[in-house]
Amino acid sequence: MQPRIAIVGAGIAGLSAALAFAHRNCHVDILERQDSLEEVGAGLQLSPNATHLLNKIGVLESLSQLWHEPAFLRLNSGKSLRQLARVPVGQYARDRWNWPYVVVHRADLQNVLTSAVNASIACQLHLGKPIGANSEQELLANLTHELGHEPDFVICADGVWSQLRGLAPQSTAATFSGSTAWRATLAAKDFPSLGEPGNVNVFFGAKTHLVSYPLGHRKDINMVAVTPGNAMAKNWDQSGDVDTLIDQFKGWNKGILSALGAAQWKRWPLFEVRNDQWRIGEKSILIGDAAHAMTPHAAQGAAMSIEDALCLATCFTASNGDLPTTMARYETLRKPRIDRVRKRGDFNKYSYHVRGPARIARDAVLAFRRQQTLAAGLDWIHNHRADQLPE
Repeated sequence: MQPRIAIVGAGIAGLSAALAFAHRNCHVDILERQDSLEEVGAGLQLSPNATHLLNKIGVLESLSQLWHEPAFLRLNSGKSLRQLARVPVGQYARDRWNWPYVVVHRADLQNVLTSAVNASIACQLHLGKPIGANSEQELLANLTHELGHEPDFVICADGVWSQLRGLAPQSTAATFSGSTAWRATLAAKDFPSLGEPGNVNVFFGAKTHLVSYPLGHRKDINMVAVTPGNAMAKNWDQSGDVDTLIDQFKGWNKGILSALGAAQWKRWPLFEVRNDQWRIGEKSILIGDAAHAMTPHAAQGAAMSIEDALCLATCFTASNGDLPTTMARYETLRKPRIDRVRKRGDFNKYSYHVRGPARIARDAVLAFRRQQTLAAGLDWIHNHRADQLPE
C-alpha cells in the first residue's frame, strides 16, 4: 500500500519534503494555514549542498531560469569598501563541489517548488487549512478529519513560530537572537558597486553588517542588513524606518548610506530554536525552522530545510517505512550537522561585527589566506549530500 504522508506547512521545508517523498512512491498531502502562498521574504543563497538536492527532486532546471550565479563571495569593509578577502564560486563551485552556488529570490524558489507539487499526481496542496492540536493523538485526529484518512507519517514544517513545536516533549519556544534583519531591493543600475560586478558582497561593521547580491531575472540588487534590535511582532513583513536603520550604520561609507536611504525597507526579528526535541510522538516529527531555526549568518537556513527534507525521505525509504528507525536515524544524522552549521553562523556573526584589535586581527588573517584556502574551509558544508546515507 502506498504510504500516506501529511505535511503541515508549505514553506521551503514542507514543499521540498513533499517532492522528496513523492519521488519515493508516497502519497503526500500538504496543509498550509494561509489561503494563498504570497511573495514574502528576501533573497537566498543556495550552495552546492542544496542545489544538488533540488536537482534530485526535479526543480533545478526550472529554477536555473531565475537565479544568478555569482563569481565570488566578497568580504569588504563597510567603511572603506576595501576588499578584505574573496571566495571563488561561479564555475569554481561547479568544478570543486560539482553543483552551482546561486542566489535567488525566496519567492522564486517557493513558486518553483509549488509548481512542481501541483504538477505531481502524488501530491495534493490544501490551502487555508490551519492545523493545531494539544497532543499527537489530537493532531492525527484533526488531520484525519481534514483528509478523510489517517496519515501514516506526519511531518511538521510550520516554521520558526511553529504552532506544533509545543507538542514535542521538553520543547521550548523560539527565542529572540538579539538581532533584527532588514531587507530591501534596489535597481542594480543605480548602485552598481553593491553588486560589484554580480557578486555576493558582505560589508563588515561594528555590531552591524550588510549583504548584497543580484536577484537574477528580477534585475535588482537584494540587500539584507543585520542590526541589534528588539523582539518586535513575529512576522516577516513589517515596515522599517529608514532613519532608524541609517542610525545603526553611522561611520559607514557614504555610498552605502546613500543606498540605505534610497530603499524601502522591511524588517523582521531573528528568532532561533536551539537544542530541541524534534520527535513529537510515534508518528510525527519536526523539520526545518520548526525544528532548528537559526540566524542567517552562515547563509544556510534554506539549505538546511532542503537537506532535512531529503534526508528524512531517504531514511524513510531505507527503513522500509518503519517510523522509529526512520526518525532515530534522521536525528542521528541531522543533529550534528545542524549543530556544526549553527556554530559556523555564530562564528561568522562574531567575525563580522568585531571592533578594535580583534578587527585588525581578523583583517590580517583574511588578507593572508589564499582564495583556495578559504574555499577549502567550506568543503564540509558544500560537499555534504543529505540524500546519501553512510554505510
